[in-house]
Amino acid sequence: MAQQLTLIILWIVIYSYMIAASIDFGTGFYLFYGQQIRHWDHLYAPLQSWLSPLSEVMNICFVLLFAAVLSLSPEIILNFQTPLVFCGILAIVLTVAKGTFYALAELLTNGKKTKSIFLAGNGVIGVFIPAVLSIVLVISEGGFSDDGTGNIHLFILHMFSNFYFWCVMVIAVVSIFYISAMYLVHFASVSVNPALTAHFRNVALFWSMPTVLASGMVFLGLEQQNPEHFMRTLDASWLFMLSLVCLLGAVTLVFLKRYKSFFILVMMQYFFALIGYTLSHFPYLIYPDIVMDQHLADWAQSGWFLIIVLVAAPPSLAAFLAIRLRTVLRSETLRKTDDK
Repeated sequence: MAQQLTLIILWIVIYSYMIAASIDFGTGFYLFYGQQIRHWDHLYAPLQSWLSPLSEVMNICFVLLFAAVLSLSPEIILNFQTPLVFCGILAIVLTVAKGTFYALAELLTNGKKTKSIFLAGNGVIGVFIPAVLSIVLVISEGGFSDDGTGNIHLFILHMFSNFYFWCVMVIAVVSIFYISAMYLVHFASVSVNPALTAHFRNVALFWSMPTVLASGMVFLGLEQQNPEHFMRTLDASWLFMLSLVCLLGAVTLVFLKRYKSFFILVMMQYFFALIGYTLSHFPYLIYPDIVMDQHLADWAQSGWFLIIVLVAAPPSLAAFLAIRLRTVLRSETLRKTDDK
């Protein structure tokens, strides 16, 4: 029972972090782009209230959790220490750098050139952190066994010449911009900011098509990298079709300017995509070398795992985002009152 509970909690944490972190990373980048590149200070000013030290703490905790989970499997560490150490160190460095840039940008007053540099660092680095963490997905598809304990330069060369690697990088970056733009439509709508809502409505609609194309690229890359896993995804194709239906539903509601609860469809879009990937990947942790406990794999693929995470994951994430949004709106109201 302990293994099942651990698997459920771990999956919910990964799913929730994927959505919540994408919102934070995308917001940081849009804030930098809007204020420093387009000089739309007044339009993008409300985004500043969403960013908080909570985001940086969340990033650090997830990276540490990521490292702790990997350390529980000596077999993984033994056979794949080179790529995993590379990913771990790079993720930690980027997370610390982003947090530092954010803190320094908050300490400086507006108008200073150094503040612009720190805002740029915070926004740009945030886009790369999910991409670095996504390298683990590439490694899990196999083909990197020879690089597991080899030279780091050979691993990097192998990775950069891998088509599936670039597919995963594209979907990771595109998802950041898409998820955050969709949420910022919701954020602006709830904040009753028509100008910001209209602006991010256009941004969200723009990123919807690249999201579909990037998803298709991932399947093409997976077919080349790991044909066995690709065939397993066909068995779970109904989950990916549900993901596509949710995407189309969310985009349609945004296009029609019906903003109430549309972000739930975005959450479900990525829920179905991630659970489809997870179930089709079991029982392998890393193809074909590392296999999870057969009893645990059988339980997860019996349908109970899907039912439990469906009931627990989206509501938990929705509650977290709702509480945070309420806190942000309350602090923004107090700030405007103090300014008056």
